[in-house]
Amino acid sequence: MTLLRAEHLTVRFGGLVAVKDVSFSVESGQIFCIIGPNGAGKTTLFNLFSRIYAPSAGRMLLDGVDFTTLPPHRIAQLGIARTFQNLELFDHATVLENLLVGRHRFRRHGFLAETGFDQVVWQAELESRRAVENIIDFLDLHRFRDTRVGALPYGVRKVIELGRALCSQPRLLLLDEPSSGLNAEESEDIGYWILDIKRHFGITVLMIEHDMRLMGQVSDRVLALNEGSVLAEGSVQEVQSHPQVIEAYLGVQA
Repeated sequence: MTLLRAEHLTVRFGGLVAVKDVSFSVESGQIFCIIGPNGAGKTTLFNLFSRIYAPSAGRMLLDGVDFTTLPPHRIAQLGIARTFQNLELFDHATVLENLLVGRHRFRRHGFLAETGFDQVVWQAELESRRAVENIIDFLDLHRFRDTRVGALPYGVRKVIELGRALCSQPRLLLLDEPSSGLNAEESEDIGYWILDIKRHFGITVLMIEHDMRLMGQVSDRVLALNEGSVLAEGSVQEVQSHPQVIEAYLGVQA
């Protein structure tokens, strides 16, 4: 069953066309990878799905629901979560506090109820704490849970941002270069966690990745972009051997 569908998406910034008539679909339970050289339009697509940008043409659907014009603050409620290539964490808060931010979409109570902290609010807070502790267990973050994020190594912070996204219990998880800045061992661990996210949580993953080893390790399907246009779509092997993809990466004709 198709979870995400992009139909003829185009993005223009003045005279620059960053994305040109891009269409593809992601099946529920897939790990779908978008690749391409710098400037190919990959992050622009993610900014469309996050509703940071609005498309100049085309539309986007999640499980058949058109969210092309949905306000950005409603995206999490729809079931979409995202990590960023450049970390967007609260450095002066603890790991636990950063992860609890991911539970914001489950808040159902007004200011007065929150201030009074009645039984209903207490139960909701308890449920959020349990969900966060499950993610701490899953990502093996126990020893860091009460540590201020700014004091932690980059590789650990990368995992924390992944955890915060998981705490929102998304149907679709957008990972923007999850291995960026990591060493070989950390990248391998990220690959195992991405596979486990699919297996254990049933979450559909759409990711941008430059690490071809990681891409080959986890991807069910791959979309290759260059200069905003689709070059190829298919299995890892089909896309890696596609002449236009080879030319885009190597700068020579295959």
